[in-house]
Formats: sequence, structure tokens, C-alpha cells
Amino acid sequence: MKKSKAFKSAFFLVVIAVLAIGCSNKNPDASESEASNQTTHNPFEAGEQGTAVLGSIGHGFANPPLDENGKILPLPYNGGEFKIDYSVRASGKAKNVGFLVFIDGKPQPYKFNTTEAPYEYMHIFELEEDNQDTPFTFVFTPVTGKQGDTLPITIASVFNPAFIPDMKETTSYGGYQTTLESGRSLVFNQDADALDVSSIPQREVLSHVRLSTEPVTQELLEKHSVMEQVDMEALDKKVYSDLYIDGAVRQDNFLVKKSGTLHVTFKLFGHPGMRYRNTFYINHEALTGKDGTSFETTLAKGDVAVIDADIALEKLKDFNTFYVVSVPLNADDFPDDVVVLMKTPSLLLYKGLEQSGR
Repeated sequence: MKKSKAFKSAFFLVVIAVLAIGCSNKNPDASESEASNQTTHNPFEAGEQGTAVLGSIGHGFANPPLDENGKILPLPYNGGEFKIDYSVRASGKAKNVGFLVFIDGKPQPYKFNTTEAPYEYMHIFELEEDNQDTPFTFVFTPVTGKQGDTLPITIASVFNPAFIPDMKETTSYGGYQTTLESGRSLVFNQDADALDVSSIPQREVLSHVRLSTEPVTQELLEKHSVMEQVDMEALDKKVYSDLYIDGAVRQDNFLVKKSGTLHVTFKLFGHPGMRYRNTFYINHEALTGKDGTSFETTLAKGDVAVIDADIALEKLKDFNTFYVVSVPLNADDFPDDVVVLMKTPSLLLYKGLEQSGR
């Protein structure tokens, strides 16, 4: 396999909403392929015809060993802190990049390049040149895994994660903060070492987490029938999501109070039998509470999986990037379907310009 085959790449599409067209994640160790999107509109930089290319990004495991069939071999874990050699290349505005890492769908904090670096859920960095390979290393102790386990590692890039609307010149994320994923398996030759909890970023802001289901309604199907017709048959193969803030789907930004609680509801529905782990993020840090950090949902025909939670507003900054990431757990059970990581469009939760001093 040529080195370029170790990368996944994408362009970014901005229409009314961001469409993320990813690669199939049926087998995380399969030879990696390419996916691309077209850019039709960028609210931050439009051309004469309202069209502009924001940039492109590709990333993958550095020089992964292959078996006789060209399939990428799993990574072995033999205890202690684990290192993954990785590489990224990008152009244009995509050179500002950050990565989220998951093991078996659970958010994995990591160190960047050295064991002396702090654990973070996302490290953001700026690539210096267009289309130049930049090698780096993920360093971490796995958050889960027992001897004999083979668990998927999912690595998702986030495009221009440093951007946040200032509510003066910009009010939305536009095509920014879309994702592109890569995957591989991790074989545990021994139990994962205990991870020092005090070393992990803690955003303990979630409370009253409740998982439930509700029926799919015709109103819900019509709501999602914007780019294409969505009916019960479509739900057999595709997955859709909605993020509600205080009972309504919000676009771009939402003004919140200084204190008290904000009620959020995340809904996931579609492809029967698919299991996902869902994680809430504020400013690219996984949110936690006494109920945990990630929440598993299983999709069933005719049902919507619902996660309700409250967010403690006094623990938020004045400007906050909020989103939910859903990582598939059993994509291998559906080898003929395209099953990928899903991220809701980033939403700005802000406490008002007079409070922030912006």
C-alpha cells in the first residue's frame, strides 16, 4: 500500500446545514479509502458566485503494518502508556485542526507527542504549510480494556476547532467543526492500567441524565425531509439526530443565563439494531456527572432513543461550543451499510456580550 492510502481525506460542504459524508466504518482495520464533499457556500468567505473552498484535510496511522491481504493489522496493547504514531496533512483553513479519540466509543483523553504533556480530550494545533505531512503521536493509558479484548479505536478530526462566534462579526460556525474519522482495532494483551483520575480534565456539569424512548412521528419524518424524502423505509439504513435546548432545536447560537440549569435533549433514531455511545462536549471537553461521561443507546425500529440531561450554567464560561458525538459500537454487524461517527452541528451557548466584555 502506498503511503497516501493511509489517509482519509475530505472537503467540506456548507448548505443550509453541514453534510458530513464519511467513510464506512464497517471494519476499522480495512484498507482506508477516500471521501470528498463539495463546498457550495461558506458564510465566512464566499466567492463571486457564493462559492468557496474552505480547505481539505486528510489523516491516518503512520506506516501501519499490513497482512498478506493488505489489511491493516490491529494495534497491540502491552500495558503502561500507549503510543500511536499518526500523521495529518491539510490545506487552506483546514490547517487549524484538533482530534478526538475514542476507545470502544468512550472518550479517550490523551497527551500530545510526549508523556510530559497534559491529558486533554482535544489538542488543537495549527499546521504550517499546505498539503505537507505532519507526524505526531497520541500518548495515553486506555480508559477501558481487559486482557483478551479487541476494541475499536476511533480518531476524529475536527475542522477549525479554535473558531468560536463572537456574536459581533460572526454568529454561527458555518462549515467549521465538521469531522472526518479514521479507525483501527486495539488488541489487549493485558488489562489496561489504572488511569489517574486527577490527571483527566473534569467538566462535572451534567445532572439528572435520563435515557428513554419515544415513537417516531410523521412530524419528525417531515422535519428531516429537507434534502431528501425521509420515511420509515429510509430509517432502516440511515441514522438521524436532533439536539434540543430547553425544548426546541436551536440554530447557530443560544443565549443562556448566568446560573441555574439548562435542559438539553438529544434524540437519535434510524437504523434498527445500531448501538452508539453518545458524549456531550463543551469547548471540546467531554462533560461528566454522577451518571457517567458517555451514554449508550440502541436503536429500534419505530423508536427514537432519547437522552435528557441538565447542564449547570454557573460552571460554563461566557462563550461555549456545545455538541454531541455519537460513536457506533457494532458497525461490523452491518457490513453492507455505511455506518460512521456522528457529530451534531456546533452550537454557541453564550451568556451575553455585556457579561463577557466582548
